[in-house]
Amino acid sequence: MDPGQHNIRKLFDLSGQVALITGAGAGFGEALAVGFAEYGCDVAVADVNLDGARRTAQKIKDLGRRSMAVRADVSSPDDIKAMVESVVKELGTIDILVNSAGISHHRPALELPVEDWDRVLDVNLRGTFLCCQAAGRIMTAKGKGSIINFSSIAGVVGMGRGNNAYCASKGGVNALTKQLAIEWASKGIRVNAIAPCQFRTPGLLEVMAEQQFDSAKLIKTWTENIPLGRVGEPEEMVGPALFLASEASSMVTGIILPVDGGFLAH
Repeated sequence: MDPGQHNIRKLFDLSGQVALITGAGAGFGEALAVGFAEYGCDVAVADVNLDGARRTAQKIKDLGRRSMAVRADVSSPDDIKAMVESVVKELGTIDILVNSAGISHHRPALELPVEDWDRVLDVNLRGTFLCCQAAGRIMTAKGKGSIINFSSIAGVVGMGRGNNAYCASKGGVNALTKQLAIEWASKGIRVNAIAPCQFRTPGLLEVMAEQQFDSAKLIKTWTENIPLGRVGEPEEMVGPALFLASEASSMVTGIILPVDGGFLAH
């Protein structure tokens, strides 16, 4: 692309593109689905909670974009195959994939049952791979695509509090992202990841903080370790993801982008 031949504003325009976003019934996925739609994208909303997916899909339709809701357990190859097939049938293609579906589990390593370890790895790492593989086949056929995986600061540093399986899964996402970026660069597919710190999502604050730990103490610990002094809001993820999804990052692949308030700068 000749730098002088395009309008800079259009670098972030997603008009005419189709995104598939997993885990989009709430949290990061929901924020990104609505944010992408505001920049012209049609969005397929996938979630294990179909009601949540439908609510997000309706928000996208209210913005005048095409959308569909699909239930999918990302750890299931059959679910992933059916999800991708239905998206291509209804919306025509997949230009952007965002793997935001994920779970966490907190148990000391000496007490962690193998089935709990397997479930976290199955959703967070295996699920990311399966979605990349299925969408990657669609993108390879047309020679272009952008994939955004959700990692975490826990994929870079240890977090304590029994995050063993979660840390391992997100470290795996980082390595997978770099490998696919190299493997698929010649096919026109860019693969990047985002590594957030703690954000105010239902899964993190409502479930973990309120049900498993002393909420006030834990949030205080988090904010003391985040140089910006606060946890993030889901809507603050839209800008970084939009950058990676759009032509604004056309020369960017294989990166793990921290969106962490400076946490990893320590």
